[in-house]
Amino acid sequence: MQQITVKQQIDRKLEVLPVDVQRKVLFYIDHLTESSIQRGISGKKLAHFAGILSEEDAKELSHIIEEGCEKIDGNEW
Repeated sequence: MQQITVKQQIDRKLEVLPVDVQRKVLFYIDHLTESSIQRGISGKKLAHFAGILSEEDAKELSHIIEEGCEKIDGNEW
């Protein structure tokens, strides 16, 4: 007995759906594909930012981030 692959199962179910629903499925697949691709910037592209901040500015920015990111506002939601 031949085992049906996931792709074959999807194809069979997709064939019977109306075109507008098929488009929704396609949109969903596109979204899944985009979200599963890792995005980022190479170190080479970021290298020109090295040394922009003074040590004092970097410490101040780190302090601001730590202070702002460690607080939870329970009433925000």
